[in-house]
Amino acid sequence: MRGGGRSIGNRTALGVGFNLLPWRQREMRRRRRHRLFEWCAALLLGCTCAAPLAAWQRWLRGEAEAKRETLEQAAARLSAPLAEARRLESEATAQRTAAELAQRQAKPLNHLVTLFDALASEATVGVVLQQVAQHDNETELQATAADETAAAAWLERLRTLPEADAVNVRELKRAAPASGAKQQTAPVQPIRVIARLVWRDAATAAKPVAASSAMEKRSAK
Repeated sequence: MRGGGRSIGNRTALGVGFNLLPWRQREMRRRRRHRLFEWCAALLLGCTCAAPLAAWQRWLRGEAEAKRETLEQAAARLSAPLAEARRLESEATAQRTAAELAQRQAKPLNHLVTLFDALASEATVGVVLQQVAQHDNETELQATAADETAAAAWLERLRTLPEADAVNVRELKRAAPASGAKQQTAPVQPIRVIARLVWRDAATAAKPVAASSAMEKRSAK
């Protein structure tokens, strides 16, 4: 017994006994397998959760692509009618613009025709028309009248013309007698009349301009 105890003590002293290193290695390998299993399980769970979402997004993307293709096909079918509609609209706009321009340009001539027809149909006795000048929507007339009554009647006749808005008298005076003639023997000189006839559309067009200028003055203040 003594010999056996001495040998065991000697072995312990020499470091010979239970070896724990293989147990630690097995434990580390077990833990690694456990960690790998957990990672694989987590990865599998994440893929399982993300798969429906990815499928849903893929389905939505397919639906959007299908709708886009449908819209592109519809737009391709409508491109020719739309181009034709734009062309027709452009032609209609050009025709309206040309018609409005022709109407504006024809208004002064229409005013002159109206003036000449009215003066020719009912001439004023004692008044001789000498000159007519058309300026946009205004007509300037120069005439000579035998006396004040004839001049007043002629101006009143101008005021009653169709589409006439106002008649502004710029000059109404009797011409001076010739130099050197005696007062008693000098003939009575006619009255020179210069009037400006303003047509109604000119006055209508001037009202917005006057209103805008008034608004500008108020804003400036």
